[in-house]
Amino acid sequence: MTSKPRGKLIIIGGHEAKNPDDERSILSYVAERAGRRKGPLVLMTVASQVPEELAKDYRRVFHELGVSETRVIDIRSRDDAFQDDAVATIRQAAVIFFTGGDQLRITSQIGDSPVYRSLEQLYREGVTIAGTSAGAAVMPETMLISGPGDSSNGISTLGMAPGLGLLGGVVIDSHFAERGRFGRLLGAVAQNPKNLGLGIDENTAIVVEQGDHFRVMGNGAVYVLDGANVSYSSLSEDHPEGILSIFNTRVHVLAKDDTFDLTSRCPIQPQDALVGAASR
Repeated sequence: MTSKPRGKLIIIGGHEAKNPDDERSILSYVAERAGRRKGPLVLMTVASQVPEELAKDYRRVFHELGVSETRVIDIRSRDDAFQDDAVATIRQAAVIFFTGGDQLRITSQIGDSPVYRSLEQLYREGVTIAGTSAGAAVMPETMLISGPGDSSNGISTLGMAPGLGLLGGVVIDSHFAERGRFGRLLGAVAQNPKNLGLGIDENTAIVVEQGDHFRVMGNGAVYVLDGANVSYSSLSEDHPEGILSIFNTRVHVLAKDDTFDLTSRCPIQPQDALVGAASR
């Protein structure tokens, strides 16, 4: 994308709260965004192997949260992503929400299709696009598709692929602390230190505005791995697997309401912290 998009991205680390007894702040915010524009909230279940079950669950939740109209686009093949009715539904959307599942299904089925091109155009024009779990991992230009979890920072099975390209300069991993994914995100950053690694805990989200900064929502943390100043990495063609050595990586840990500037690659300190520092 050459110009800043006017829409927002709501990128969720998975297992966001859905039950009425829980604090559903993330999905409430998605519902709020849907209420700001004319049109339906469109559920994209392309990643899932149980699309009917997921669609029923999310329709219930969003109805409880006040969304007046929810539609489902369930793309099972690339041909579905070229159908006029699917494109028409996308073009009417107030919010587009990608469910979890397999992120490769998203890119392989809708990549460079009329559905995708319409979705990208709407994002430029101001429509909010949200995604959870696989729907989060697929947002950047490069996505993680496989790799070890809590086993170690072994790099032999790390898999990467092109994503949807809605957010540049990052790679995203979901279910982060819960599935011990620090090592594999570090491996992804080592493969290309140009990309910031964003690890997002469950029931946690980042809200990206204009493609250049985000704030944190939810109950968990967001971990930012910055390899721009790495002084040494053992990753090479001669050392493609095993334990990764990597020196001078920066790590930021952000909590609810913290913000991060993706252009300067720095957290934005809260004003009260700045005032407190100045008074000392």
